[in-house]
Amino acid sequence: MHSRHLTVGSLALVAVLGVGSGLLPQAAATPGAPSLPGDQRGCGLPEVPAQWGTIEHPAVTRAVPAVTGTAWRWQRTTGTIEREHVRETTAAVVLVHWTRTSDVVEREFTWTVVDRPASPGTPERGHTETRVVTPAVTEVEEEYVHQHNGTTRWEREGWNAGDNGKGWTPTGRTREVQVTPAVTEDVWVVDQPAVPATPEQTHTETAWVADGTPPPAGSTPTGHSRVASSSTEELDLPVGEQPAGAGWVEGATAEVSAAEEERVWLPDGTTPDAGFTATGATRPGTPHVETTADPSVLPPAGDGWSELPGSAVEVVLEAAHEVVDQPAWVEDYIAVPAQPATPACTLPIDEGVDPAVVVPAQPEWPAGVLGESEVQPVIESVVVPDGAVAPATASTPSSALPSTGA
Repeated sequence: MHSRHLTVGSLALVAVLGVGSGLLPQAAATPGAPSLPGDQRGCGLPEVPAQWGTIEHPAVTRAVPAVTGTAWRWQRTTGTIEREHVRETTAAVVLVHWTRTSDVVEREFTWTVVDRPASPGTPERGHTETRVVTPAVTEVEEEYVHQHNGTTRWEREGWNAGDNGKGWTPTGRTREVQVTPAVTEDVWVVDQPAVPATPEQTHTETAWVADGTPPPAGSTPTGHSRVASSSTEELDLPVGEQPAGAGWVEGATAEVSAAEEERVWLPDGTTPDAGFTATGATRPGTPHVETTADPSVLPPAGDGWSELPGSAVEVVLEAAHEVVDQPAWVEDYIAVPAQPATPACTLPIDEGVDPAVVVPAQPEWPAGVLGESEVQPVIESVVVPDGAVAPATASTPSSALPSTGA
């Protein structure tokens, strides 16, 4: 009969996924012979650590319906008080009459008036002329030309005894030449006679000038003064003002015009414009009606509020929502318990061969046991609905929990 062998790794996997896990059948969880008393897994298996599984429990919730109610817009009427304020728009005009008596003092000033300014005079002006004492003596000469060579010369009239004399003939041109120069003399001719210098001619004028009046230009005071007249000055000034100068005497006070006032009534708490003061008088003001813009179940703070007719609306006081009675939680359990290592196997020796060899036992291959080329899947976690039963190995929760906790 043909027999197959499980590798050491297959034996360990079959041992881990044994009958106790509930994931393999009884035949697949029990390896073949040889076996040791007290351990049904067989010999030569290594230690196998425990494998953990997880159960996720969903939250337990319940639906809470919405809560509704009636909301209103609210209104109230409040009485008001107005207070009187007054300010002076035009002050009363009160004048004080002032008088003083003053003398008109005049002072003498003098100045010089130039009738004719001084003249420095002018010197004589003229020129020199040349006059003839004895006139010059002159005669007339004629031009002659030589008949043979064309030479010309000037000689007195009748020279060479007439025409054709010695070859010279007059050309007809003449000139006057001086025989004796004239006798002359220089004479001074006066163009403008000399004018002698004359001194400045002036006279002095005087004038009386009242104090405060500018004197004539260029005048100087003589030091003389006189009282020309006396006068009384009058001046009306507002109360508190003083006239300029000395000698004023304060007289009677008179009110020219009464003060003008402006009165206004303002709601209590209103700040008046600048200049207004409260008179203390009051009167009832226009009632103030307040109305809320948005509906509400309860009235605003304060007294006197009432529902505005026709403003009722249904509002949601509390929206529908879901309440969690028990939050979701995660339970960890041992999917495959840890297994200790089994003792080493003792196999029979086949002495019919040379040399003798150890022949491992060849058990029958039970149904459900993995072959040498097959791979056993590893179960990492099991998710079951809330209330379902976990695998058999999870019936007793382990006291040791992984890092996630539950």
